[in-house]
Parts: sequence; structure tokens; C-alpha cells
Amino acid sequence: MITEKAMALNFKDINETVRIKGSKLSIKILSATGKEGEHFVTVSPALLVSGYGSSEEEAKESFEENLRLFCEDFMKLDSQQRELELLKMGFSKIKFHNKDFSRSYIDENGMLQGFEPGSLKAAMLEETF
Repeated sequence: MITEKAMALNFKDINETVRIKGSKLSIKILSATGKEGEHFVTVSPALLVSGYGSSEEEAKESFEENLRLFCEDFMKLDSQQRELELLKMGFSKIKFHNKDFSRSYIDENGMLQGFEPGSLKAAMLEETF
């Protein structure tokens, strides 16, 4: 089960991590849920994983399933491929680098953009696969 912690939306000091130890993958990532048009979306900007649904709960369930699949596929890569993919996503061995993505993105002031006003909720997720 994924652990969620509600939080205020200040992205500048967030420390997201991906840790691989043997065959275990542990992640600590930010997710955000908001409404885009008729649907709710839950997204991890760092991993470029998202989930959609007609309700907030459906979006979160879809996100959790997509995150699980992402992690399973990621762990099938050899260690060199994993490191290359993490570097492509903006991770380094020291810190996470913010970058724009899709319609929802973190702007130069560290604010998440692209969701309808008043519909955004954020949480830090921690999980080991």
C-alpha cells in the first residue's frame, strides 16, 4: 500500500528519491491530483507516471496501478539501463532536478501548473516494490 501525506504546495525543497537495493525498488515521490476538464488526473512529475478517472479515487487507483507497472518494467532493466533512465528523468545520485512535462508542470517558481483552480491536491508517496 502506498503511504500518502497531505502537504502544502511548495515544490522548491522537495527531495524525491529512487533507491535500488538488490532486487528492491524504494521510491519517495510527489504526486498531485487535480481536475483536467471532465476527468481527474493523478500524476508524478518526476517519473512521468499518471492515472485518470471520472473521480479522484479512480484517478488515484489508476495511478497506483500504472506506478506498479512502471516499477515492474523498470526493475526488468539491467543496472546500466536503469541509471540511464533515471538520468533521462532528471534524477542524479545526489538530487532531483525539476523540469517541465506534459500539460501539468512545475514552473520556474516551483509551482505546479496545468490543473483547474481549486482542484489540486498533493501528497508524498513512499513505496517499496
